[in-house]
Amino acid sequence: MAALPRITGTAFALRDPYPWGHLSGLARIGESLGYRAMFMPEVGSRDVLAALTGIAGETGGLLLGSGVLPLPARSPQLLAQAGATVQDRSNGRLILGIGTGPAVRGALDRLRAIVAMLRDAFAGETATTPEGEPFRLALVPASPPPIWIAALGPRAMRLAGAVGDGVLLNWCTPERVARARLELDEGAAAVDRDPAEVSVGVYVRACVYADADAAALAVRTAAGQYASYPAYAHQFARMGLGEEAGRAAAAHAAARPRAERAHHAGVAGPQRLTAWCGTTRPRSVDSFLARGRISPVHTVQMVKRGRR
Repeated sequence: MAALPRITGTAFALRDPYPWGHLSGLARIGESLGYRAMFMPEVGSRDVLAALTGIAGETGGLLLGSGVLPLPARSPQLLAQAGATVQDRSNGRLILGIGTGPAVRGALDRLRAIVAMLRDAFAGETATTPEGEPFRLALVPASPPPIWIAALGPRAMRLAGAVGDGVLLNWCTPERVARARLELDEGAAAVDRDPAEVSVGVYVRACVYADADAAALAVRTAAGQYASYPAYAHQFARMGLGEEAGRAAAAHAAARPRAERAHHAGVAGPQRLTAWCGTTRPRSVDSFLARGRISPVHTVQMVKRGRR
């Protein structure tokens, strides 16, 4: 597998269901301000690859990332076709971020198979879906998009090290990021691959709003929401934050955001965000994805990429 060029710069992400005029306007503003990329997670508001195809026509050089697409949302062949469409329309600006979706038996094996299928399809070769259906893309992009893999646990990190161009971590302490880097290295070593070929991106929930109380509330609210998801509850427990996550999840269910854990896996205020990034970057992080709120009501994600 040929290594793809690294991507550097800063980026923002949009997840709220803005009307198209607002969404495309924000994309143009972000590009005009010098941001390198825009990311969109598929969270039920839009078909992200359709949206990125549209944004490609509204922008000139902005990289366009899916951060991330759950695999059960579309068939493997449709994923390849839609990815090729964005890559072609954008003149090679897609970053294709994918994840397993629900943590069910065999999900990582299916993810591995789909990554292999996508690489064959984007190369213009006959690709085979995990169900054994062969196909070829009629529209083959001039260059393949980098494939980034969303990962929480050690097995997913090792898989990303073996087959991904990048990996996306979420809700991590600096210590978890350091361990994840080692797990990625193990996965790369297992296939005799240079782990430096794989970019490490970390979503950092953050709020840099001037009102410290509003910033803390935004981070606590997001913490409670994610702590209520079983996969993330397990992630917090692995980081030694199981009790705090349990209380945050209970508060979320009762619509009472709590302070627990917000300062462990998320940050409130610009000084804490700067300190978190400074603590983590020496531990082999290539990308910071600071996902949070610029005001109490408008959600934004930001990516900062650097070198190892």
